[in-house]
Amino acid sequence: MKSAMTTEEVLAEIERLRTSPYVKLAKDVENRALRQKLYQLRSLDKRGRKLAAEAGISFDEPVGEEG
Repeated sequence: MKSAMTTEEVLAEIERLRTSPYVKLAKDVENRALRQKLYQLRSLDKRGRKLAAEAGISFDEPVGEEG
């Protein structure tokens, strides 16, 4: 059975992983996927607004929403 890591061991492992090129690669791929999802949602929002305007539909949006 593996014993619990000390605080120093945890900090050393965090630092090692923080500088790992594999972690950097995974973060880049994750960020790319998140940006793609954001672009897709923006596109759908724009399309939905256009469709709603054409149909005369209006939704109450929370304060602070931009369109």
